[in-house]
Amino acid sequence: MNKVKKIISIIVIISMFLILCSTTKVEAASFSITSGISSTTVGSSYNISVSASGLTGRFDITHSSNVSVNISSIFVDNGNADGTIKVTANSAGKATVTLTPVDVSDSSTGDSVSLSAKTDTVTVNSKSSSSSSSSSNSSSNNTTPKAPSFSSVNETVYATDSVNVRSSYSTSSSVIGSLEKGDSVTRTGRATSAVNGITWSRVTYNGQTAYISSAYLTTEKPEESTNKDLKELTIEGDYTLTPEFSKDVTEYDLTVGEDVESIKVNAVADDDAAKVEVTGNDSLLMGLNTVEIKVTAEDGTEKTYKINVTRGKVDPLGLSELTIEGYTLAPEFNSEVYEYTLDIPDLSVTSLNINAISNMENATVEITGEDNLIQGENVITILVKSEDGENTATYQITANIHEPEKTQLIAGIDDKDLFLYGGIALGVIIVIIIIIVVVRHNRKKDDDFGTYYGGFESLNRDVKNDDNKFGEDDKIDYKTNINPKNEKEADLNSDATTSLNENLDTNVSNTNGLDFSNNLESDVDDEAKSHRKSVIEENFGADINMNRFDDVPPRRRKGKHF
Repeated sequence: MNKVKKIISIIVIISMFLILCSTTKVEAASFSITSGISSTTVGSSYNISVSASGLTGRFDITHSSNVSVNISSIFVDNGNADGTIKVTANSAGKATVTLTPVDVSDSSTGDSVSLSAKTDTVTVNSKSSSSSSSSSNSSSNNTTPKAPSFSSVNETVYATDSVNVRSSYSTSSSVIGSLEKGDSVTRTGRATSAVNGITWSRVTYNGQTAYISSAYLTTEKPEESTNKDLKELTIEGDYTLTPEFSKDVTEYDLTVGEDVESIKVNAVADDDAAKVEVTGNDSLLMGLNTVEIKVTAEDGTEKTYKINVTRGKVDPLGLSELTIEGYTLAPEFNSEVYEYTLDIPDLSVTSLNINAISNMENATVEITGEDNLIQGENVITILVKSEDGENTATYQITANIHEPEKTQLIAGIDDKDLFLYGGIALGVIIVIIIIIVVVRHNRKKDDDFGTYYGGFESLNRDVKNDDNKFGEDDKIDYKTNINPKNEKEADLNSDATTSLNENLDTNVSNTNGLDFSNNLESDVDDEAKSHRKSVIEENFGADINMNRFDDVPPRRRKGKHF
């Protein structure tokens, strides 16, 4: 039991020691840079070494304007830098070189470490004041390191980040190129030992032997991005693309003035690993120009965006004339209208004769669908292509072939209904005609009696107006003596006539005491009969048969009284 407790105690102590060491190591993680000199002369070069104990990551390099450096950044792998910073003094003054941690972590734990930038400062003097110092410094910095031994290999390796390709296995050797993340080279050798803390790989680069820090190489091909989109596309100046930019839209239109010979295209890839190439934006011609923006993804796939740039005012590609023999398009043709309809009320039509002319010289016009027409809708396509084939315009005609519609005698009324209504109207007209004939026939009868009575009315009027023979009170009502309705009425009329004559005799005899009643009655009868006969003969002729009126009662007409 005591042994178990001792073992547990030892394990706890060891664990606490390891944790303490690890914590101490993280806290102790740091870096420094130094050139080892305080001054140099103009035209001289010196190296700055980097020490980064327990750190892994990239450091960016900045410097003052009176010096230049051979690299812009340096990578440290578990404290070992992949090179040395070489500084060249260009002019007198205070020379500063600053190393700034960008993405640095603890080599053992992988935890991110926040560190401050470090700066090396050297005074640059003129050549006369420091020639000996410069000579000694140059001699010390150009010492060739001992050559490492390499094991031969033949394999493809890939850069895990941006890295310099050097002419030798030393950070002081010249940089002959660089690799970007994902670039590949063939590794022919791998160093079995480190040189100044860096393990080198021998590679073949552009046909020559070169060296790269092994910390930046891997045999596993990194996953490559397939993103070949643009995230931004603009034209420098007061220009606007049509339509508005979208990474999914690959073709745009732009119009510039006649005096514009080139445009500056700002195209930014959506993926930093992708490459962008712009062509056709210089030496613009009058009219239509095509600017291409090719985006190459990390995996090598490409996507091309186009900008159709029109320099000056030019009509778009299309048709200047479109007609169909024997038919009229709806709507009326317009070069900027691309869809039309055609109504063909004839089932025998199976093809159309279409005349289509482009508005651009050397453009081609292709017509499809104008033959083998069927009943119903037929779509005819007219494709216009520019001479270079880069631009097209498409017109469509929908031809509807159907049976001819039956014509109507009167628009809006069915012919069957029209005949029905016409028959009714004809029947009404016939009835009206019959009524008119009957009315006229009856009116003729009335005219016979009217003329008859009219003759006697004229007779009464003549007697009345004969002042030499009768007075107003002496009027004889011949009507009562003509055409009696029956024997009783005839008797009454006879009695009335007798009474009238008696009264006349009495009145005449009482006038001035003269007695001429017999003479008067005789004169009246003769005169009246003679006058009546002349009136009747005048109206009815000398051969009138008075007996035919004996049994016909007189008809009274409005406004005529006898």
